[in-house]
Amino acid sequence: MKFIAIGDTGIDYYSNRNIIKPGGIAFNIAVNILSQGENVSLITTIGNDILGKRLGKLLKTLTINSSHIKFLKGKTPKQNIFIKNNGERKFIGYSPGVLKKWKLNNNDVTFITNHDVIFVPLADGIEHIFHSIKDISTNALKVVDFSQDYEFADFDKKNNLIKKYSKYFDFIFVGGKLSHTKMIKEISNLYPQKLFILTLGKAGSMVFYNHQCYAIKSKKKVTVVDTTGAGDAFQATFLIYYLKSKNIVSSLKKASEAAEAVLKHIGSTKFDV
Repeated sequence: MKFIAIGDTGIDYYSNRNIIKPGGIAFNIAVNILSQGENVSLITTIGNDILGKRLGKLLKTLTINSSHIKFLKGKTPKQNIFIKNNGERKFIGYSPGVLKKWKLNNNDVTFITNHDVIFVPLADGIEHIFHSIKDISTNALKVVDFSQDYEFADFDKKNNLIKKYSKYFDFIFVGGKLSHTKMIKEISNLYPQKLFILTLGKAGSMVFYNHQCYAIKSKKKVTVVDTTGAGDAFQATFLIYYLKSKNIVSSLKKASEAAEAVLKHIGSTKFDV
């Protein structure tokens, strides 16, 4: 099975630790899929600055298909992060850099549709890319990530982004809160053959599918160093295990284990730049 992650790749700067790490949702998803031994491509854009060149060198060392990554003139996307004493990360400023002038061309679209599973987040700076993927006609499975970290997340509204765009996707991941459970259940009842996966951090995770709800709790005692990227590890791992087994509960458990492993180190992955 061929996976492709489309979206942001950039730098995570831990301001109170003075640490620089590679990051970005699409990058994290691709790396986690790769770690499971799967074939994965990454479509993204990186600036031609020093940080972008360092990211480019890192990508060359990975067996990710990076043939459609574009290096554009300008700054590499950068997420500023503050790590609290309990390991919870707080986003304190995002610079999208070259993301806003990045566009998919016809060659990119053809390449994307030659994959079996397509992942895209709705995230700051890449709204136009999200809409391009949403509108692509393909037989591939489409996967979306909605997060309350998104600047324009409106999950508490009646006609929110999730309700508006779920019809275009097969797997809908939502990084939300327990208070969103009712809303997700209502939307999932409109699309019973789609999987809605609600991740709740310490509160665990839930899947709504075919008018059923499946839930697991997180382990009570987990050493938390940094929560950055845990959700991305969860999503990638759940996808892989579910597509192989079609077992929701066991896939949730595997995904939770992958997320917990990420909590034990600084950075969304173990890589450096």
